[in-house]
Amino acid sequence: MADLFAISVYKLVIAVLSLFSIALLSASVFMPKGSEVARLIGYYDFGLCLVFLYDFYIQFSRAKSKTRYFFTYGWLDLLSSIPMIGTFRYARFFRVFRIFRVVKSLNLLWIFLRSHRRSSLYGIVVLLISLSVIVCSVAVLYVEKDVGNIRTADEALWWTFVSITTVGYGDFYPTTVLGRFISVLLIINGLVAFGTILSYMNEKLAAIKDAGPDTGREL
Repeated sequence: MADLFAISVYKLVIAVLSLFSIALLSASVFMPKGSEVARLIGYYDFGLCLVFLYDFYIQFSRAKSKTRYFFTYGWLDLLSSIPMIGTFRYARFFRVFRIFRVVKSLNLLWIFLRSHRRSSLYGIVVLLISLSVIVCSVAVLYVEKDVGNIRTADEALWWTFVSITTVGYGDFYPTTVLGRFISVLLIINGLVAFGTILSYMNEKLAAIKDAGPDTGREL
């Protein structure tokens, strides 16, 4: 049952990322070709595609009948793992079928979330922060590209990394009110992210420390 729960939560994460990937793909349609915002979306899309390709490998390796999996919906998973290259990028919409399959097991997922609140909280926080990082970096580039000093996709990525780690070199910074508001949200996300990571590490270290004496007595 535990493995079933774990697989269900994993599918939920993939479903959320699939929805987000479709949103990025839809947004890119309205962006001028060759624009810096479109290039930044392409960077993130490539990263998500690597996650989806790994998901295809996991699903393929776990399938009892690999041939049946591939010729039912496995080929759709593989096509949806292709980055924004030509017409193949629209295969991403096939992931809607994966989302429908996850929705059917929402009751199972809810039971898991209630019985594993602490571990679920860590996973949800990391997922939300990851999504907010992508949204904030794309949004600040869109807002600042014509009026601020964050004008390229590379500069937006660097600003995102510096801001979420609260280093604040000051070489790139938003100048508009909306851009600064986005920056505040990103910095808060960084504080929450590091707080969550430290809490998780402390919990694991405490568990190892508590298990130490027992292990010694068993030996």
